[in-house]
Amino acid sequence: MNRLRGRWAWAASYFMAAAVIILITATTWVLYEREARIVEIEKMRASVKSEIDMIAQGIENAILRDSLAIDALATHISLHPDVDKEEFRAFARRTFSHIPEFKLVALAPDLVVADVFPFEGNQAVIGSNYNEIPAQLAAVKRAMAADNVVIAGPVDLIQGGQALIARRAVKTTDFGAFGPRDWGIVSMVIDLDTILENVGAYDVDFDLALRGKDGLGSGGGIIRGSPSLFAHDPVTVDVDLPYGSWFIGAVPKDGWTVSHVTFLSPRLGFLLSAMALIILVWGVMRLVQLRMRADAKLTAAMNSINDGFAYYDRDDRLVLCNTKYKEMYSLSAEAMVPGATFEEIIRFGIEHKQYSEAIGRESQFLRERLAAHKAGGVNIEQQLDDGRWLKIVEAKTPDGGTVGFRVDITELKNARDEAEAANRAKSEFLDVMSHELRTPLTVVLGGTPFLCRPELLPAATKLFSTLEAKGAEAEDIKLEVEALLASLKSLAGKVDRSAKHLLTLINDVLDFSKIEAGRMDLSQEPINLAHLVEDLIEEFSLKAESKSLYLESEVGDIFVEADELRLRQVFINILGNAFKFTDEGGIRISADDRGARVHVTVSDTGCGIPAAHLNQVFNKFSQVDSSSTRKAGGTGLGMAITKKIVEMHGGDIWVESEEGAGSSFTFTLQRADAKRVANDEPAQIPKRA
Repeated sequence: MNRLRGRWAWAASYFMAAAVIILITATTWVLYEREARIVEIEKMRASVKSEIDMIAQGIENAILRDSLAIDALATHISLHPDVDKEEFRAFARRTFSHIPEFKLVALAPDLVVADVFPFEGNQAVIGSNYNEIPAQLAAVKRAMAADNVVIAGPVDLIQGGQALIARRAVKTTDFGAFGPRDWGIVSMVIDLDTILENVGAYDVDFDLALRGKDGLGSGGGIIRGSPSLFAHDPVTVDVDLPYGSWFIGAVPKDGWTVSHVTFLSPRLGFLLSAMALIILVWGVMRLVQLRMRADAKLTAAMNSINDGFAYYDRDDRLVLCNTKYKEMYSLSAEAMVPGATFEEIIRFGIEHKQYSEAIGRESQFLRERLAAHKAGGVNIEQQLDDGRWLKIVEAKTPDGGTVGFRVDITELKNARDEAEAANRAKSEFLDVMSHELRTPLTVVLGGTPFLCRPELLPAATKLFSTLEAKGAEAEDIKLEVEALLASLKSLAGKVDRSAKHLLTLINDVLDFSKIEAGRMDLSQEPINLAHLVEDLIEEFSLKAESKSLYLESEVGDIFVEADELRLRQVFINILGNAFKFTDEGGIRISADDRGARVHVTVSDTGCGIPAAHLNQVFNKFSQVDSSSTRKAGGTGLGMAITKKIVEMHGGDIWVESEEGAGSSFTFTLQRADAKRVANDEPAQIPKRA
């Protein structure tokens, strides 16, 4: 019954918390959406305002351009009041023809139109007397009274259609009784639609209206658009004219409304947030119930693993550890109580001889162990008093604590020691076997040169002399002997090549076994790289000639610290590979002195290495073409040995290759110290012809 009551109480608390969360979320959403609508509308107004500002600026620029043209014509007329038609039309053509919105310009001395440009199609205007046109007389008088260009309209034109008319009063430079004499006016007919089209007023995605007829601003009549637009809270901007102004208003086509789609994501976010909060509250309440159960399960889980586990807080005090941890440190288990510091536990272990490596150096061991533990990232091996080995791994937690694992690696340690012993035995076996195999091969290689030229052997010489003495009767025998010697020479050549190849393989195995056993010693001294490369080019010249390849050096007098014998071996391995896989073009050796390091590159124009195999080039027993039909033999140790020798010199080696375009092997060497070069130079650099 009590358990059932507890469940009902928990459920009631949960639903009450959920109701509070929903209420708070709904209230927050209403306030948010109201403010968000205001912000969205302000963004819309700002966007529309930005666009109509650009439109207004474009209209002002166009009107200013037209006004300057009218001013120029008025000034010209004031200086030349008796201008004839040809002069007027030439001036008008120069001044107005390039203006897109220009329709015509007219001269009206004494307010009677005397001439127009262009003349064609506008002849009906000539002779018009503004004093007799009431619809335009008021605008004409306003222009006469103003000392500026006055924009009127749109007005109905005499020749048909509607347009704006820009007028400018003209006064002559000669004076009458009360000042400059009134000459009349000049008028320019302007196509407003062209201006609006050029400034993009017809391309906007909102409704636009222009008012201020005859330059009367917001109080003027509608010029373009619907008058009702100004009743819907439009975004407005003034268009300044030379005399007066216009007034632009703009409203989105759908009015100042914000689409419900705009708030779809926020609404979904609030809904998900409410759900997340409800789930979080449920989770927190559930966690409170499960805490005790989780602690019990954690303790059971820690004690069930076979590795030691411990956790220390940011003050380096033990929080918890499992049973295995105490079993591993049985002599220190008494000190492993919650709240004990790591230092106290280590000191207790040292006093009770827990750590074999601490015996005789207790203070130093304590300092080293505490420093490593404080730094974090510990990954060491430790031997205990009973001979067991532990792998210790410690890491810092985000809150500054330390978590540690202890893994018994005694069996692994013993297996690794046995493997290392077996590897040493293997290397020693290879070393011995390589020497034993090389001895009979040396004998074989000593005899094959004679077998390759059997005609030079004393017995063969004597036999040929005897056959020569017998003359024609021994000619058949002589031919048979020569055929026998040719067969012998061919077989001896094969034996010689195979023996040399086998000796190379044995030498590779011997060198690699020395490297793996750590018994390859280097005698480094300043080496003149240019001289060494010259010797190598001379050594490989016959091979290059036999394959019709070029072999070039671009190495200057650069001294490097190296063992000359091993450095020569590096070059021979790389050059040997280059000759194997290059049938056309050639091989180039170059060196780049980069101060403390020298980069040496051997480039060839061979078949190249596929990109997928580049990372295998320096692996032991690895070849790019491992098939049984590959054209180049070998153990696959040459480049592995080369890499090891370069690394023993403190350098690096890498390869760059493009399949079908060749390969470039580059390795680095330490540049020889200048003082050592100066001391060793006489002995190192013999004079050459």
